[in-house]
This record gives sequence, structure tokens and C-alpha cells, in this order.
Amino acid sequence: MAMSEKESRLMEAWRRQLAQEYRHLCWLYRVQLKLPLFEISEGQSRAGSWSSGLGTLSLASWLIRDHSWDVVLEVLKHEMSHQYVEHLGRGDELPHGPAFQEACDRLGVHPEFRVSQGAIPRLLNGEGERSGGMLGRVEKLFALAQSANEHEAALAMAKANAILRRYNIERLDCRAATDYDYLVIHPGGKRIAVHQRLIAAILKDFFYVNVVIARQFEAKSGETLRVIELTGAKENLAVAGHVYHFLVRRLEYLWQEYRKSTGAAGREKNSYWLGVLNGFREKLAIQDQEAMRTRSDSTDSSLICASDPGLIRYYRARYPRLRTVQHNGPQVYGDPYQAGQQEGKQLVIHKGVGSEAAGAGTGLLLAEG
Repeated sequence: MAMSEKESRLMEAWRRQLAQEYRHLCWLYRVQLKLPLFEISEGQSRAGSWSSGLGTLSLASWLIRDHSWDVVLEVLKHEMSHQYVEHLGRGDELPHGPAFQEACDRLGVHPEFRVSQGAIPRLLNGEGERSGGMLGRVEKLFALAQSANEHEAALAMAKANAILRRYNIERLDCRAATDYDYLVIHPGGKRIAVHQRLIAAILKDFFYVNVVIARQFEAKSGETLRVIELTGAKENLAVAGHVYHFLVRRLEYLWQEYRKSTGAAGREKNSYWLGVLNGFREKLAIQDQEAMRTRSDSTDSSLICASDPGLIRYYRARYPRLRTVQHNGPQVYGDPYQAGQQEGKQLVIHKGVGSEAAGAGTGLLLAEG
């Protein structure tokens, strides 16, 4: 069946974007590779392939249509690693042997995308962690935090925070083996709103993850949108992902309730939201100080990630070149801000953990060299 003009234009946009991503990855990881010919294959069963004789890097159309762009980039880096092996003059070695693994290290390929074939990984599904261990206990406490009794709800959230804190401190103290990963949150716009940046800052300072604001291509629309990328231990990512989505939903609900009771104008919404988030931050900071005082532990939550050598290595491998950008604070309306601040100091995180942190859906076959 012949492609429509719209489909043809979109596929051409994919090829241009892949070439742009390829150049960026070469710059990012400081490798010098010759730009290949990019092919989008309609009938290809494998996710990707590299042909050295033709200088062609091929990706399956189903991969791009059915998966998020970060998954597409992992497959792209997998195929670039095959090209890099040949660039090093080691093309006669096993296709996925030591030379290929070294190339994957150099290009920051996710561990689950280094195999020769198999199902596309369902990144961060967290299913194996939810029934027990630290994450299971946190999930139960968040469920208890739905209690109509404000004291019981607050106590359940405080206990959940204490478990998270103890888990991360003990994990570092005993140098436990940790599975680090990343989670991409898609707010859905070309810019990150101020309240979304504040939520990201809360996650970084109190929920044991690192945060990067990045751009990511969206294959369905052909647009480049802003995303929030979290890195950390998988258990921490599951909790942080839940907290992000809970706060976004809760802000809208609280604003509607506040507007009904006060008749506030729409222009005051951001001020109210910022008040809620800053009030919630104050609450978490007080809990943090209390935890340090009662447990004779002088480590601030915001510094735990900074002292995690495994996360530091993972973070630097994924983002070898980063720059810090300062943003001016927004103007706020005093009354809605203060009302939001009081609401934020009473805010309690509840419901299940893990569902919002799920990665892209499963696919077909991974790439073969």
C-alpha cells in the first residue's frame, strides 16, 4: 500500500531527526563517526540493524510508531555501537562480544538494550518490586494516607518518608548493589511551566533522584517537546514518578476547590499553585529536620544523591555534557499564594506507587548487528 503524502512527510521528518540525534550523540559522547544513510523500514522485524557495506543504519517503522523516543534512541545507540566497533578496527570480533560492550559503555547504551535480540524492554515497570521490600511498604503507607483522619494520614506519609530515607542511607552505608535507571516524564508542551519545575526540584531535594530538563522528539507529531528526566535507583524512581503525577493532579483539584470558594480569577492560578508547592516543600523540610534530630543522622535528604557514587557514575555516563540555566522567579498574587501555602503544608501524598512510572509498552525484537 502506498504511503499518503502526510505519512511520507512524517517519515522524512523521522530521518532528519535521526540524523540530528546521531550528530548530537557523537558530540555528547565525544566519538567521531561517519554519518550513515538512515533508512526507515516498513517490513523489518528487527528493531534496528547496521550495514557496514552499505553504510546504512536502519530502524523499523513500528519501533518509532509504537515506542517513546528515548527507546528509539537506545536502539539507535545500539546500532551506533556496532559502527563504532568497526571504527576501532575490531569488526572481526564477535558481534556482541567485548568490543561491542566497550562501545556500548562509550555511547551510554542502557544495559537492557545491549543484547542481540529479544523483546523491547519495558523500562521501569516496577512490577517485581511492588509486592514486597521497601517499595511495597511505602505503597501500603501511601494507601493508608488516604484516611479521612488527618492525623492518621499525616502519620502514614511521615512513616513512608522515613522508610525512604532509611532505605537510601542504609543502601549507601552497606554499599549495596543498586539498579540505577532513568524515567522520562512528558508534560506535553514545548516549555516546562514554573510549577512543573518546582515539582521537579521537590523530587530532587526530597525523593532521592537527580533531575534534568531536556528536549525530546515526538514521532507522532514530528515536534520536539520538553521533558523531565529523572535518574536514580529504580525504587526511588517509582516513588518519584508517582509523587510527580499525584502533585500535578492534586494542584488542579485544589485550585478548582479554591476558586469555587473564593471566586478567584484565572490569572491567580499559578500563584496559588506555587503557594501549594512551597508549602509542601516546607512540610517536607520540617520532616527532614525531625528525622535527622530523632535518628542522630546529620545527612540532609538533598545531599544523599550527591554522596551516591553509583548514581554519580550513572548520571555522568548518561549526561556527559550538562549546563546549568538560571530561571527568574515569577510574579505572584499575595492572597492566593498564601492560601495555597497553607494548603500545601497539609498536603499528604497517597494512593499506589509504580503505575505512573511504567515505561514504554513492550515491542517486538531488539536489534541484531
